[in-house]
Amino acid sequence: MMKKKINFIIVWVIVVLYPINIYSQNNDIDNVDSSEIAFVFDKAVRDLYYNNYPSNFEHISIEQNYYRSFTDEELDALLDDSLLAKRIAIMNINSPFEYKYNQDVKQWIKYYLKHKQFLGRIIGLGELYFPIFEETFSKYEVPLELKYLAVVESALNPNAKSRAGAVGLWQFMYRTGLLYDLNVTSYVDDRRDPYKSTEAAARHMRDLYDIYNDWALVLAAYNAGAGRINRAVLNSGGKTNYWEILPYLPAETRNYVPAFIAVSYIMSYYKELNIVPSPPKFKDVEIDTIAIKYNTNLKTISDFFEIPYEDLKFLNPQYIKDIIPSSENQIYCIRIPKKYQMQFYSKEKAFYDTLLAQRTITVDTNITKNVPALQNTGNVIYHKVQRGQTLSGIAAKYRVTVSDIKRWNNLKSNMIYVGQKLKIYSSTPPSKTSSVTSTNTTNQTSSSSAKTQNIVHVVKSGETLSGIASKYGVSVNNIKNWNNLSSDKISIGQKLIINPTEQTSSKTSTQQIHVVKRGETLSGIASKYGVSVNNIKNWNNLSSDKISIGQKLIINPTKQTSSKTETQQIHVVKSGETLSGIANKYNTTVDAIKKANNLKSNKIYVGQKLKIP
Repeated sequence: MMKKKINFIIVWVIVVLYPINIYSQNNDIDNVDSSEIAFVFDKAVRDLYYNNYPSNFEHISIEQNYYRSFTDEELDALLDDSLLAKRIAIMNINSPFEYKYNQDVKQWIKYYLKHKQFLGRIIGLGELYFPIFEETFSKYEVPLELKYLAVVESALNPNAKSRAGAVGLWQFMYRTGLLYDLNVTSYVDDRRDPYKSTEAAARHMRDLYDIYNDWALVLAAYNAGAGRINRAVLNSGGKTNYWEILPYLPAETRNYVPAFIAVSYIMSYYKELNIVPSPPKFKDVEIDTIAIKYNTNLKTISDFFEIPYEDLKFLNPQYIKDIIPSSENQIYCIRIPKKYQMQFYSKEKAFYDTLLAQRTITVDTNITKNVPALQNTGNVIYHKVQRGQTLSGIAAKYRVTVSDIKRWNNLKSNMIYVGQKLKIYSSTPPSKTSSVTSTNTTNQTSSSSAKTQNIVHVVKSGETLSGIASKYGVSVNNIKNWNNLSSDKISIGQKLIINPTEQTSSKTSTQQIHVVKRGETLSGIASKYGVSVNNIKNWNNLSSDKISIGQKLIINPTKQTSSKTETQQIHVVKSGETLSGIANKYNTTVDAIKKANNLKSNKIYVGQKLKIP
């Protein structure tokens, strides 16, 4: 009770004495509607809410939020100076960020309130993104209120792009992104990844705070760059407070902090402003991360696992062409609605079998153009199924598809049994070791049979050995062994023998070395390679989760330690942690943690000890 009285007195004093600057501190401030901040906001909300994935939002309060804007009278009441100053003074008390109210802040509050039709969805998106932001910011000791900066930067649209080329929720430029491990390729843009980009934003803000020791200056430097802020500090005579160096900052940066304060105000007082949130279909706790082992695309995953394509697209904005370029050297992950988790795992093996079968018959056009089309007549072969064989492996042996074999034999599924005879129409004779009976090819020699198993790939411009290996579902070491290569160098026009049915087993072929970078954690590295923290610790004889910059870690994603043999871990809950964040850290699921600890809900408390399955 005493604490409440003290807080009341402090708030009252601040409200009475707090200077209400109804003048503009920036007399030459640009019109907010023509600023870069307004441009990005307008474009981001329209792209996200109208053009791409409108069905990913719950349709609530349409009349209140979308078709009815504030009247002039309502806006005047909401923009009352004394009311705004009082509320922002309270925000200032409760945050390490220095919140101030002035006319520039008021202009930005008015700008955002005029976009009421978007605010309901932006506030709703907070249920998806803010838990991610808060968990990461807590790790780097960044004020949680800075999560609202993503609204200023991108309107919470991970595909937002500025006129200068900044991209993603946190609007990283290409070179700045590289400094914080946000890689950009033809297929993947890490700046659009909500998890990776948030990690990078938190690290960047922490680095800036170590320089300026002022969170408002951190935001200014985030917008303008440290060089311009340093010049402004120098021109001001060495002052190190944002509000004191304001006249020496670029016009866009003078807009930046007032816009952030305005967004913070609206997100904090949206109920009082009569704005009703319209949440997305998924909250953070309803999403699961899945490792994808082979190169594929979102549409193929959608079709095979019957997951709505628009959901996959919405949850995986980093795959800019829908392609997931996973390979032996690097495994990528996707995020799916958790309700499809068991469906994915139950069909995962069949999915990869199908991918590999399709890959083995995708050969160079110079080779396939002379191969006659297969018909349901002529070279019929009866293949007797042996122990350990799969439909995809048999299809690869005869260079046909799984669907062909299923159609020729009236199979309803991929299930086959030992001794079963399968009818196959193929122009490719089987190898000598195959247990088959052929009506037209019984006199084929073993040498000619062996040759027909090989595919000849002609190297094209821009191709690499790892890319070719990924294409055919084999390893780089396999190709090097088949072609007597001493290095990974290949040349345009070079012919490579590919034999997917006789891959060479190698203990070192899948082993990778990861060099630890600044800011990385064991859980982050495990997520990157689709393995568990315990796997990495076992492979490297680590007794704890501590790692150091430059440390080399052995990664072997195809030889993960059985979960039954892993030592059970105990996690002590820290401030700001959530079940979903803990599950992601240990590469497990919320449901698994709840089951292991007999939890009835997702609520956890600081100091609670959780068994990690």
